[in-house]
Amino acid sequence: MQAYSRKFGEERARFLFSDANPMLQRFRDVGVNLSFGGLTGNTLDAHRLATHAYSVGGTEMQDRLMNELFLDYFERERYPGARSVLLDAAERAGVPDAHKVVDDPDYLRTEVDKELKQWGRGVRGVPHFVINDGEIVFSGAQPAEAWVEIFEEQVEKQAEG
Repeated sequence: MQAYSRKFGEERARFLFSDANPMLQRFRDVGVNLSFGGLTGNTLDAHRLATHAYSVGGTEMQDRLMNELFLDYFERERYPGARSVLLDAAERAGVPDAHKVVDDPDYLRTEVDKELKQWGRGVRGVPHFVINDGEIVFSGAQPAEAWVEIFEEQVEKQAEG
């Protein structure tokens, strides 16, 4: 909780861990027992592995991998930058040749660096959303109503030409 207190302030951190936090119930509603106890740190290797999963299996494989990594972090309190965590998640998601990624720090590094340069500006937290090539950018979980409003505005703009 200390890291969250430093980042968000003590009052906000206490709220995050309390039953008053509706996010905890939303996670439980979809079968995830959200936990804030895992380590955080550099996730470059996870990004490289996600890029690899996409290159060998498209969005479906990348989504399976990301779901496993999210469960590892948000429920299992496993650090998504650790070699063993990456390999375990890749195995569960069916990502072939994951060793190639985690054993070679240069593998797909250029591609990931390019994506980070293009899309990573201003990212200070997750989730982070970029809509219409950066026309709309925001961080943090959003209620369904916010998404409806955002997409309705985009549909109106498209219709106007």
